[in-house]
Amino acid sequence: MAKWVDEGELRVAQILFGAQAVDATLYLGLYTNTTEPAETANLAALTEPSGNGYARIALSRGTWTVTGDYAQYAQQTFTASGGNWGNVYGYFIATSSDGTGKLLAVEQFTSAPFVVNNGDSIKVTPKITVA
Repeated sequence: MAKWVDEGELRVAQILFGAQAVDATLYLGLYTNTTEPAETANLAALTEPSGNGYARIALSRGTWTVTGDYAQYAQQTFTASGGNWGNVYGYFIATSSDGTGKLLAVEQFTSAPFVVNNGDSIKVTPKITVA
Protein backbone atom coordinates (compact mmCIF):
# COMPACT_ATOMS: atom_id res chain seq x y z
CA MET A 1 0.00 0.00 0.00
CA ALA A 2 1.36 3.41 -0.94
CA LYS A 3 2.59 5.68 1.83
CA TRP A 4 1.94 9.40 1.99
CA VAL A 5 4.91 11.72 1.60
CA ASP A 6 5.09 15.17 3.20
CA GLU A 7 3.96 16.97 0.03
CA GLY A 8 0.89 14.74 -0.16
CA GLU A 9 -0.05 15.27 3.46
CA LEU A 10 0.32 19.04 3.05
CA ARG A 11 -1.79 18.96 -0.14
CA VAL A 12 -4.63 17.17 1.65
CA ALA A 13 -4.51 19.66 4.53
CA GLN A 14 -4.54 22.59 2.08
CA ILE A 15 -7.59 21.16 0.28
CA LEU A 16 -9.54 20.27 3.44
CA PHE A 17 -8.67 23.26 5.61
CA GLY A 18 -7.31 25.91 3.25
CA ALA A 19 -8.37 27.40 -0.03
CA GLN A 20 -6.59 24.91 -2.32
CA ALA A 21 -8.80 23.59 -5.13
CA VAL A 22 -9.29 19.86 -5.45
CA ASP A 23 -7.24 18.21 -8.20
CA ALA A 24 -9.66 16.88 -10.85
CA THR A 25 -7.11 14.31 -11.96
CA LEU A 26 -4.21 12.55 -10.28
CA TYR A 27 -1.46 10.69 -12.12
CA LEU A 28 0.10 7.29 -11.65
CA GLY A 29 3.76 6.87 -12.54
CA LEU A 30 6.60 4.38 -12.16
CA TYR A 31 10.03 4.99 -10.65
CA THR A 32 13.41 3.41 -11.22
CA ASN A 33 15.04 4.57 -7.96
CA THR A 34 16.50 1.50 -6.24
CA THR A 35 15.10 2.43 -2.82
CA GLU A 36 11.68 3.69 -1.82
CA PRO A 37 11.64 7.49 -1.83
CA ALA A 38 11.78 9.06 1.63
CA GLU A 39 8.93 10.79 3.45
CA THR A 40 10.48 14.12 2.40
CA ALA A 41 10.69 13.21 -1.31
CA ASN A 42 9.23 15.33 -4.11
CA LEU A 43 8.88 14.68 -7.84
CA ALA A 44 12.44 15.88 -8.46
CA ALA A 45 13.70 13.00 -6.28
CA LEU A 46 12.17 10.38 -8.59
CA THR A 47 13.63 8.90 -11.72
CA GLU A 48 11.05 7.59 -14.19
CA PRO A 49 11.45 5.39 -17.25
CA SER A 50 12.10 7.55 -20.29
CA GLY A 51 10.61 7.12 -23.75
CA ASN A 52 9.61 3.80 -25.26
CA GLY A 53 5.90 4.36 -24.65
CA TYR A 54 6.19 5.44 -21.01
CA ALA A 55 3.75 8.07 -19.78
CA ARG A 56 1.98 8.68 -16.49
CA ILE A 57 -1.60 7.40 -16.41
CA ALA A 58 -4.45 9.76 -15.48
CA LEU A 59 -6.58 8.71 -12.48
CA SER A 60 -9.93 10.48 -12.51
CA ARG A 61 -11.39 11.93 -9.35
CA GLY A 62 -14.54 10.19 -8.14
CA THR A 63 -13.58 6.77 -9.51
CA TRP A 64 -11.59 5.59 -6.48
CA THR A 65 -13.19 3.02 -4.17
CA VAL A 66 -12.94 3.95 -0.49
CA THR A 67 -13.25 1.00 1.87
CA GLY A 68 -12.46 1.18 5.57
CA ASP A 69 -9.07 2.84 5.91
CA TYR A 70 -7.89 2.84 2.30
CA ALA A 71 -8.70 4.14 -1.17
CA GLN A 72 -8.08 2.00 -4.25
CA TYR A 73 -8.17 2.65 -7.97
CA ALA A 74 -8.78 0.08 -10.70
CA GLN A 75 -5.75 -1.77 -12.02
CA GLN A 76 -3.71 0.17 -14.59
CA THR A 77 -1.25 -1.21 -17.15
CA PHE A 78 2.03 0.33 -18.32
CA THR A 79 3.56 -1.28 -21.44
CA ALA A 80 7.02 -0.64 -22.87
CA SER A 81 6.95 -0.21 -26.64
CA GLY A 82 9.86 0.53 -28.92
CA GLY A 83 12.55 -0.25 -26.35
CA ASN A 84 13.35 -1.28 -22.79
CA TRP A 85 12.67 0.60 -19.55
CA GLY A 86 15.11 -1.44 -17.46
CA ASN A 87 14.51 -2.02 -13.75
CA VAL A 88 11.33 -0.57 -12.24
CA TYR A 89 11.11 -0.53 -8.45
CA GLY A 90 7.77 1.05 -7.60
CA TYR A 91 4.96 3.46 -8.35
CA PHE A 92 3.87 6.90 -7.24
CA ILE A 93 0.81 9.14 -7.30
CA ALA A 94 1.23 12.80 -8.26
CA THR A 95 -0.86 15.85 -9.14
CA SER A 96 0.55 16.35 -12.64
CA SER A 97 1.46 14.44 -15.78
CA ASP A 98 4.95 15.99 -15.70
CA GLY A 99 7.48 17.22 -13.12
CA THR A 100 5.60 20.40 -12.20
CA GLY A 101 3.12 18.98 -9.70
CA LYS A 102 3.24 17.55 -6.21
CA LEU A 103 4.20 14.04 -5.15
CA LEU A 104 1.43 12.57 -3.01
CA ALA A 105 2.38 8.96 -2.26
CA VAL A 106 4.86 6.21 -3.18
CA GLU A 107 5.12 2.45 -2.94
CA GLN A 108 8.05 0.15 -3.61
CA PHE A 109 7.04 -3.17 -5.19
CA THR A 110 7.58 -6.06 -2.76
CA SER A 111 9.12 -8.14 -5.58
CA ALA A 112 11.21 -5.27 -7.02
CA PRO A 113 12.82 -4.82 -9.34
CA PHE A 114 10.79 -5.74 -12.38
CA VAL A 115 12.92 -5.79 -15.52
CA VAL A 116 10.78 -4.20 -18.21
CA ASN A 117 11.88 -4.96 -21.75
CA ASN A 118 10.24 -3.98 -25.02
CA GLY A 119 6.69 -5.38 -25.06
CA ASP A 120 6.60 -6.14 -21.32
CA SER A 121 3.88 -4.73 -19.08
CA ILE A 122 3.54 -3.78 -15.43
CA LYS A 123 0.09 -3.84 -13.86
CA VAL A 124 -0.47 -1.56 -10.86
CA THR A 125 -3.50 -1.30 -8.59
CA PRO A 126 -2.97 2.00 -6.78
CA LYS A 127 -3.95 1.71 -3.14
CA ILE A 128 -3.32 4.23 -0.38
CA THR A 129 -4.16 4.23 3.30
CA VAL A 130 -6.40 7.04 4.48
CA ALA A 131 -6.06 6.28 8.20
